[in-house]
Amino acid sequence: MRDDPNLSTEALCDRLRTALVESRGLGRRALIKSLGGLLGGAALARLPGAIARADAATLPVTAFVFGGAWKKAATKAFGEPFTKKTGIPVAYQDPYTFPKLRAMHEAHAMQVDVVSVQGEEIYQAKRMNMIMPLDFSVIDRSALDPKQLRYGNAIGGHALSYCICYSKKKWPGDDHPASWADFWNVEKFPGRRALRTDVLWTIEAALKADGVKDSEFYPLDLERAFRSLERIKPHIKTWWSDNSLSQQLMEQEEVDVIAMMNGRATESILDHHAPFDLVWNEAICEGGNQAWMVPVGCPNPHGGMQFLDIVGRAEYEAVFARLIYYGPQNPKAFDLIEPSLAKLMPTYPANQKLAHTVDFSWWSQNLPAVQRRFQLWLQS
Repeated sequence: MRDDPNLSTEALCDRLRTALVESRGLGRRALIKSLGGLLGGAALARLPGAIARADAATLPVTAFVFGGAWKKAATKAFGEPFTKKTGIPVAYQDPYTFPKLRAMHEAHAMQVDVVSVQGEEIYQAKRMNMIMPLDFSVIDRSALDPKQLRYGNAIGGHALSYCICYSKKKWPGDDHPASWADFWNVEKFPGRRALRTDVLWTIEAALKADGVKDSEFYPLDLERAFRSLERIKPHIKTWWSDNSLSQQLMEQEEVDVIAMMNGRATESILDHHAPFDLVWNEAICEGGNQAWMVPVGCPNPHGGMQFLDIVGRAEYEAVFARLIYYGPQNPKAFDLIEPSLAKLMPTYPANQKLAHTVDFSWWSQNLPAVQRRFQLWLQS
């Protein structure tokens, strides 16, 4: 089954732009409804047995993705439009973990064609020669921003941040926690607190709270970080590990100030009416450290490259951002997102100026040892 000659890449992008404009300012449900009307049969990618009904000569593209809301957003933003254009069904494996991807690579038994890697995993994948070179005879380089190609053979898609969120009921005015030092300041801002059990984000927050300047951040002073953590540990009501738990804590008002991922926070605030506000000052941002890649040894490398041809384009990134509130890495996507929503994303220029950007190259070399130490500390 070949690409539909009546639906060029530009024609499909036009349809996505139309859906984005039609639903502008109306929320996610309106966008999904508009996409459904414009893409029609693209829902094939989600139906049981879709692969079996596809042309026998057409291999599916298998995407290795996070589950839950992330998978739903990726299906709508990338998978369904891809199938509409190419006729190639998309299968999904989830939840994504880098150890599983590495195990497939080391066993020479790669089962997936495209994968979204992030953070220190990009550096690990590069060192292990897990990434196929990008095929620019298939991928339109001109549709991408140069920053999206900073890793050479992967295409930047979205970015997220770890942010402070505070209860507007607890602090209704301007005097509220507005920095990591404030989060740690239990005398000035008493209240129930929650932090994530993920070592990377929490260590970075601890050093920001202790006043370490960005210019002097790396290599990380781990002794200083753990001293900072000792100060806040007695005041943490809940250590959360699952994003849905962080949303529950916020929506059920079980905490007064919480550190959580921006997309989940925005969903709780906008869609579930949690009485909280998000602080962009000192947001711990992964910057451009998320990217889509085609792994070496995959079953359908050409299909994987076709999929990569869409994931970095402004139209697709704008849809994904509208659905899950993570920031697009292609700056042209912001032209397709209403300003009030764009301002709630980590790659919005004003927010980026306030952010602390993580150096994942350092973490790619040090994560296992720091993780072991952090887990022992949590249990102590």
